[in-house]
Parts: sequence; C-alpha cells; structure tokens
Amino acid sequence: MISLTLDNILNNKILIITSSYDRTVDFLISKYTLIDFIRLNVDEFDNYQISITDNGINFNSSSFNTLDLFNEIKSIYFRKIFLPILDEYNIEYHNYMQKEIYNFIVGIADSYEGKVLSKPSLLRKVENKIYQHHLSKKLGFLTPKTIISNDSTFVNNNTILKEWIVKPISTAKITEKKSVLTNTLDYKVTDIELSPSYFQKEIYKNYELRITIINEYIYCVKIISSNIDWRNDKNVEYELIDIPNIVEEQCLEYMEISNLKFAAFDYIYNNDEYYFLECNPNGQWLWLENMFNLDISNKIMEYLSE
Repeated sequence: MISLTLDNILNNKILIITSSYDRTVDFLISKYTLIDFIRLNVDEFDNYQISITDNGINFNSSSFNTLDLFNEIKSIYFRKIFLPILDEYNIEYHNYMQKEIYNFIVGIADSYEGKVLSKPSLLRKVENKIYQHHLSKKLGFLTPKTIISNDSTFVNNNTILKEWIVKPISTAKITEKKSVLTNTLDYKVTDIELSPSYFQKEIYKNYELRITIINEYIYCVKIISSNIDWRNDKNVEYELIDIPNIVEEQCLEYMEISNLKFAAFDYIYNNDEYYFLECNPNGQWLWLENMFNLDISNKIMEYLSE
C-alpha cells in the first residue's frame, strides 16, 4: 500500500544517478508519477551541463530547467552507473576521460549532505569482498572457508578442484550485458598475479536465502537451485518466507556497523546452519517486487522522501 503523503511527494525532487538502460528506474518513474524525479544517466553524460562554483551546483539538461542542485533536491538515489562510450575520441584519452567523469559524478553524490541511498564511497567500501570477509569474521558469522589471493601457488596448495568456487572481489558487473559470476574451480589456478581472486570452499546447500532490507523493512526469499550460481538456473524456484531470527540479527548488525540503509544479503542453508555469503549494498530488487507483489519500491520512496 502506498503510504507516501501527498505533501512529501509534491515538495520533493529526487535525483537518481543511474544509466539510460536502468529498467528499475524506468519502473519507479512510471509508478510514482507525482514525484519530481531528476534523472542523470551517466552513460549519456554529454546530455547534461553541470557547473560547480563557489555559489553551488548548476545542473542543466534538455528535459528540465536549470537547478541549483543541492538546494533544490530532497535526496539522491545512487544506482549502478556505466560510463559513456568514447569511440569518437582518441583511445589514449579514454581512461583519463572515464576517470574524470566518474570522479566528477561520485564527488557530487559524496558531497551531498542530505540523504543518499547510498553514497558511492560507502558502496565502494561495502561491495569489496575483503571488507565483507573481515567484517563477517569480526562479527562471528558462520562462513565458508575462504582464500583471497593473487598467489597461484598458495591457492593451488590450499584448495581442491571441484570442491571450491571462485568469484570476483568486488561488483560482478562489467558492462550492462556482461557480468563475472560465481563458478566452480575446475582447473589449477594460473596467471592471477595481476588478477586477485576470491575462492571459497563450496558448501552443499539445501537452499539459499536472499534477504533484501530497506530501512529495517525485511523481505526474505528462499531460493532452491542446483546451480552454483542460481542466476544461471532456468529451473530455479522461489518462495517468500519469514527470515530466521539469527539471520535477521546478523543482517541488521552488519547494516548498522556499515551505516547501510539498503542491502541485499545472500546466505546458504545447510543442515540447520546458515552460512553468510555476501552483502550487496546496491542489489537488484525489482524482480522480487514483481514476483511476489511486494512494496519494496514504496519503502525506498518513503525513505528518500522523509
């Protein structure tokens, strides 16, 4: 049920920093027609004119009048961003240009003193699997045996083929259509000197849990899949269930220590034990809302409009 007040809706401008192909943002703009969304697609960066001066930030585009950005918005929703294609420019400048665009955008979001879901500096920290491993061990979570390394010899001496898995250290997204997913360790590890990787002992799973939390509202889904990564399973089954007490306590503690207001957690359940796998502080949620007719979008809009 929509519980946003009309006064809140009419008096708010919400800046969404995202990409042109973000279907979740399309959904939000279509559903919440009374909210004044300001959409910044980073992959179309040249469509905007943004000037930071001693007097504030002037923000312009063909779709809206000039804004004094920080003084006219209520909050920022920072989604996954992708940088522009720079084929028309000399390739030797691509890396430099992308870094400048990225730092320009995240600098704006990190500098905003109002509500941001979530600041890119926080996302960079919490998305990193080394930080997640450190925090989960510090908090005493049950986790699979883990190695994070760029030392092939060490990894090969301490893992067993077919019994370990490998996954990325940070976000798995490379481009809009390409991701690095979790895979079984089928071959001896080589050439990771410049490509440090995350290895875990595979845990047999009765099922997995995906827990999505926004401002302490919790949505827990049971996932039944025989695939090492359920996102690759065409026969995966989903069921909305109550969150186990121990998992709820762990997730909320993790979010409190990390200063998160939104996150998606993955767990494996095996023989009465819950194994923490990872936390995605900017995880996808629209598929859950559509599948189970949930109100996740409403809770996000409530939080950003408060």
